[in-house]
This record gives sequence, structure tokens and C-alpha cells, in this order.
Amino acid sequence: MMNYIKSEFYRITHTRDFYGYTALLIALSVLANLAICLVGETYATTSFSFSNLVANPMTFGFMGALTAGLLYEGSRKNGNLKNTIAFGVTRRKIFLGQCLVSLLAAGTAMIFTLAAWISSAILLLENRGPVKLSHLLWEVPAVILIAAACMVSQILFMEFFDKTYVSIVLWLAIWFLIPKVLFYLSFSIDFLIPIALWFPENLFSTYLSHINTQECITAWDTSQGMIRCLIMGGAGTLLFTLSGLVLLKKKDL
Repeated sequence: MMNYIKSEFYRITHTRDFYGYTALLIALSVLANLAICLVGETYATTSFSFSNLVANPMTFGFMGALTAGLLYEGSRKNGNLKNTIAFGVTRRKIFLGQCLVSLLAAGTAMIFTLAAWISSAILLLENRGPVKLSHLLWEVPAVILIAAACMVSQILFMEFFDKTYVSIVLWLAIWFLIPKVLFYLSFSIDFLIPIALWFPENLFSTYLSHINTQECITAWDTSQGMIRCLIMGGAGTLLFTLSGLVLLKKKDL
């Protein structure tokens, strides 16, 4: 398994795809803040720039899944997966290796992208408004495990299902469609309310109206909210990791 992980690190660090992907994210971050600056005085503030991420925490989850797709969606088509299995590496070990490599790669891309976003916002925009840099910085630990769960689930679906579109549709259903259905059902069925709020999309959306030009109240502002975020992310990561180990063992057999 360690040889597989080393080979994947070598592949990623010696090809242009990951570097191009990270450079694109950095460029888009700077361009986004430049566009905000050009819009005019009303929106040309660090608060408005930071609010784009603070008000949309699931962006981190989406980008985690996207990074996993970039790294491994083509492994079945180009024969890498078959070659790895032929050398005696089980699907479970491949899954764990892909999760580890993807997490480190996504973490690296996130650090550089956030650095570009924050620095360009500070340099180009006026520092005023309710959304502070601290809100964005505290968002990272709050959502990092949720993003990891999103990534692990995407890797699991890509490994288990032969069709790419199936893994994409299932990922969207689990992280967005099903939570929203439960959320709207909870308006009529009271006991569903606490269940629905344990889905990240639903929890974060309840705070969306409180992140605006007048105030900034986030799910992670309190210790209870931060703990809930960490529990959701940790539980999701563990659930999808264990599911992957069970399901891919059956596929090996």
C-alpha cells in the first residue's frame, strides 16, 4: 500500500494537471476580487469578498469532491486501476491510498487558493463590513472534516460504480437533494427537524440570511456550533471510509 501511495504522489507531482488546477483556482480567486473591486464602492469591500466563502461553506465540500474527480476519474479509463490491481494491490488499499493522497493534494491547493483570495482581497478592497477575516479563518477548521467526507464519498462512488455520471448524481443526491427533501418535510413533520439539521447543507443554510451587509452570524460562531460541525464532518468521513472498506471488499471477491 505504501508503494502505491508513493507512486501516486510521484504521478501527481510530476504531471501538469494538479499544478494547472491549483494555478487556475489561484487565478480565479484573484480575478474574483478584481471584479468585485471594479464593480464599485458598495461591494468593493473585504466583507463582501469574504462573505462569498463564509456564506457558502459547502463550497469546500464541492471542491474536495472536484479534486478527487480530477485526480482519479480517469484511472479506470487509462488502465491505471487495472494495472494496480494486477500487481496485487486490493481495491480497499487503493481506496485508502486515493483518500490519503487526495486529502493532502486538496489541502495543498486549498492553502494556496485561500492565501491568494485573502491577500488579493486585502490589497484590492476596502477593509470594512460585518464579515471579518476571522470568520473566514474559523470556517476552515469548521468545514475541513465535512470537506474530507465529501471527498471520501466521491472517491468511494467512483471506485464502486463503473459509470462516472452515476457517482456524480449519487454524490449530489446524498449531500444536497436528500438533505433538502428532509428539511422541507420537517416543516410538516416535527420530529424530522433535529435529523434534518445534522446534514451540513441544512445547518449552513439556516444561517445564510444572517450573513449580509449588516451582520455575520455563522454556524461555527459558538463552541456548540463548532462541535456540531466537527461531529458532522468526522462522522461522515468515518461512515464513508468504513462503507468503502466493506463495499470494495465485496467487489474484490
